[in-house]
Amino acid sequence: MENFFEDFRDNLLEQYDTCPAYKYLCDNQGFDPNIHLNKEEDMESVPFIATTLFKKSAQMFTSLLRVPLETIDKWTVSSSTSGDPSIVGRRKCDLMQMERFNELNRGIFQPGSSQECVFYPEPEVMKSYKSEMIYGKRTESYMGNLLDSFHFNEDAIFFVKQKGNELMVDLGEFKRVIKTNDGLSHHLSLRGSTPLIYNAVNELKDEMEPVKLGANVLVHTGGGGWDGKKGTITMDAAIQRKDFVECVSQFLGIPEENFIDSYSFTENSFPITGHYSPKYKDYLFHIPKWGQVIIRDIKTLKPLHNPGDIGFIQMLNAYGTSTFAGASIIVDDIGQIVSMDECPDCKEKCMTIKIIGRVKGAEAKGCGATLNVEGEKQ
Repeated sequence: MENFFEDFRDNLLEQYDTCPAYKYLCDNQGFDPNIHLNKEEDMESVPFIATTLFKKSAQMFTSLLRVPLETIDKWTVSSSTSGDPSIVGRRKCDLMQMERFNELNRGIFQPGSSQECVFYPEPEVMKSYKSEMIYGKRTESYMGNLLDSFHFNEDAIFFVKQKGNELMVDLGEFKRVIKTNDGLSHHLSLRGSTPLIYNAVNELKDEMEPVKLGANVLVHTGGGGWDGKKGTITMDAAIQRKDFVECVSQFLGIPEENFIDSYSFTENSFPITGHYSPKYKDYLFHIPKWGQVIIRDIKTLKPLHNPGDIGFIQMLNAYGTSTFAGASIIVDDIGQIVSMDECPDCKEKCMTIKIIGRVKGAEAKGCGATLNVEGEKQ
């Protein structure tokens, strides 16, 4: 992964040769990667596939495979408020690449945590929840596969439990954990779904005093849900990132600097992670060297380059998409360029963006598995 452009070019050339639907798209736009993809600047001209084409209702997910259908290992599916999930075929080699991305991010994810507390079900439960068979292959939640690639500690505590056909938050267990660690400054990590963490904290605020977990605790959210909608969960309003961090930070006694958020989606392969900046009152997402992001104007779809520019997010994948046409994907989420070359907060040399949210009028959904979660107090 030392030369992203060369690896991306190889991936796109193979996608062009093995996916007739993508070749048709390129040919319609007069783009032949053998001729037109010669330098890094040319990546902005690469045709992209919209995530909506992977929707179940579009009935194109089999046409977006790069390998024979019988050779895929599973369908990974998104959550969907409307009941119309994205469906992406994957093989073990692509799932192993997801694991490698997680390993590259281990330093950010605080591997030294003595206790991991997770607002999701255990990976196997999440993967199999409401699974079905499509063309003889099992469906599994994309988030479940992400969780499986994370390799949690053996003693990790998962606060979401399956009871019958439903998934429920064990609020009593969460309460016990934070009370046990109050004032001890243990190395803990609190990971999981943004709305589930936010709801749990707000419920406990009504029945107990704040705690002080200390500066050795990391809060790591992922899977979306900032719009207040995640699978079958619908909140009254969107969750403002500033409000979430301030609420959780004050109640649990964790510094705001200790909050990170990971962003990806079912049709993508590499996640991007943002650290919360008290100065900017938002998460600043770093684009890693093993991926690339282009922000495109909402009306013209032309690439944007200036700090403050806002547009659709396009992800370029050089790795982990050998089974499906995922080398160049545009999603109906909106991003804002913070800097093209350096994070203004921590000074790391990389493109930095903010995630603004879903474009108005688009289907509201998170990338986690469909959850029907109710609080269970003890």
